[in-house]
Parts: sequence; structure tokens; C-alpha cells
Amino acid sequence: MIEDAAILCLEKVTEHHAQLLYSHISEPRLYAYLEDEIPQLSEVKQKFSFAELEKSPDNDTMIWLKWVAINPQNQYIGIVEIGIFDEQYAEIGFMTFIGFQKQGYAPIYCSLAIAETQKRFSLNALYASVNEYNLASRKVVEKLGFELQKVNQNVEFIKGKISDELIYRLIF
Repeated sequence: MIEDAAILCLEKVTEHHAQLLYSHISEPRLYAYLEDEIPQLSEVKQKFSFAELEKSPDNDTMIWLKWVAINPQNQYIGIVEIGIFDEQYAEIGFMTFIGFQKQGYAPIYCSLAIAETQKRFSLNALYASVNEYNLASRKVVEKLGFELQKVNQNVEFIKGKISDELIYRLIF
């Protein structure tokens, strides 16, 4: 387990990262609990170019903060993003790359991203949407202090299976 947050750093995602991270992002196992399909490299480049500008590619009013987490060996270990929508609603999403999962990295890099966001924006709460079967992500958000606020039953259709969406909230 990772014990010291100082061993990780966050780097703001730019279009340049698309090529560097694509082999990680295109790993099929990362999409087990996501409705999204594995993106093409061109899609990742386009999304990362928007992230570099802190804008969403599909929501004009959203501020999109996105980082890649890096360990001391300069390995990319995961991605974390926080979308800030109008009316100060904000949601976090994260993905730990294969080979770095179940080592305690996610709570650390997510807490770094939350701290960076709080320096710039005065959010009252942060939300996380997690598939009911994604036990690893549920453990991460709970470790970060998020509490289950709502269950949206039968709203996700993932890999041919209907499942619940769990909405967690962290109050600041």
C-alpha cells in the first residue's frame, strides 16, 4: 500500500498526453463498469485538447479539470477529472491504469485533485457517480469521505446488463 501522498504528483492533461496515455486508456478491462466504449486515439486527442483549455467537449458551461497522476518513477498511473457545472455542481471521475490498481494510489491522487480544485473554486460539495458493481471505485470514494446519497435504480446498461447508479456526495 502507498503511504505517502508526496510520492505522487498531478500533471494537467494536454493534447500531448493523448499519445502517451493511449495504451493505458484503451485497455478494455478499464471499461468493465462504464457505458463508454474504448475511444479512438483521435477522440482522446480531441478531448484532451478541450481539457487543456479546461472546457468540456460537449457542455459549454462546464469547467473541466483533468490531470494524470505520476509516480516517482515517472510512470503514468491514472487519470482524475473534476467537472464543474453551472450552479456549482461538481463531479469527480477517475481511472487507475492496469498494473497500478489495488495499490492505494486512487485515494491519493483523487485527494490531490480535490485539493487543487478547492484552491480555485469554493465548492460546497463534490459528487461521484459509481456503478453498483464497481466495488473498487466505491471503496475509493468512501475512503475519501463520500457518503451514499442516492441510488438510481436500473439506469445504466453496461455490457448488456441493467444496473444501478450510486450517487455519492462529499460535503466541504
